[in-house]
Amino acid sequence: MTWHLLSGEFPPDCGGVGDYTADLARALEAAGDRVHIWTPLHTLPDRFGRASRQRLADALQETPGIVLLQYVPNALGARGMNLRFCLWLRTLASKGVDVRVMFHEPYFYYSLSRPWRNALAVAQRVMAAVLLQASGTTYLSTDTWRRYLTSMGGGNRFQTLPIPSSVPAAGLPASIAKWRHAFAPAGEPVVGHFGTYGGHVAGELFQLLPIVAAQSPRARFAFIGAGSAEFLERLERRDARLAARSRATGRLDGRETASALRACDLMIQPYPDGITTRRTSAMAGLRNSVATVSTVGALTEPIWAESQAVALAPSGDTARFAELVSSLLKDPAARDGFARRGSRTYEGRFAIEHTIAALRAAPAAAA
Repeated sequence: MTWHLLSGEFPPDCGGVGDYTADLARALEAAGDRVHIWTPLHTLPDRFGRASRQRLADALQETPGIVLLQYVPNALGARGMNLRFCLWLRTLASKGVDVRVMFHEPYFYYSLSRPWRNALAVAQRVMAAVLLQASGTTYLSTDTWRRYLTSMGGGNRFQTLPIPSSVPAAGLPASIAKWRHAFAPAGEPVVGHFGTYGGHVAGELFQLLPIVAAQSPRARFAFIGAGSAEFLERLERRDARLAARSRATGRLDGRETASALRACDLMIQPYPDGITTRRTSAMAGLRNSVATVSTVGALTEPIWAESQAVALAPSGDTARFAELVSSLLKDPAARDGFARRGSRTYEGRFAIEHTIAALRAAPAAAA
């Protein structure tokens, strides 16, 4: 099979969608497929504008294949309102090209507090509707998007493809020991968080950490990932005593990230809208068999409660979250249970092998 992967971002400087696209390309190639990657950073002369459309059209003429758009509306350029590119994809589909769309995000929300952004919200709903018309098979990063998009069309063409972790399930024993000593030199329990420390999640952590620290006075805190050092600096300005119990790794490569994760006794991954199958920061801990506490929110799918892959507290209930952390730190057997169920759920439902099998099994559009 031949694939043309379209993404608004790609490594080295990118977020989770770019990392996912790179992992997807490698996995498809490992399965024997041919993969062409199209991104503004590397291969497109503009951000999905006229020149990009022409280059893609020429490439498809020379090398026909499946077009798979990794869709984040704001990553398509045109200030998040690139309806022209969506219409162009629909035209390709009408000519027999197998166009598929992976919805990482559906559209911008309406806002009473920022009414000037509602034009963007309307435009992105139109874009989503056009892409549903173009897409022979529509993929969702979380099943929650189904209720956002069903009314626009698509019906039973939707297929959920959880986003696997780009962090490997491996760590060198010497590196794990190094991080363990850095986090807790006296052998204290280590509570970790992995992510990019964006505004919403950082806000959750700022509320949660003092309560966890008070209920678990021996615990030490490990902040792992890009943005962790800056987060620790902000925490020090808020609470110097808590910051003194914490360490930050900064950005690490995949193997070192896995080692740092495995040096933790417990991961805390609070999200204001709840854990979902698109949260790669949570997936990394599951893949590396680290027990995890997270939150149930408006976007959380049933699989998390059904599988018991993570310990769950209601979003915003910091007291309940801290109680779960304290309880699990005192109970190695319970932590081991969550670690095993999390790893089993990841391998059975979320690993990239399931994504590749689903993509390659989907029927191609008629030429």
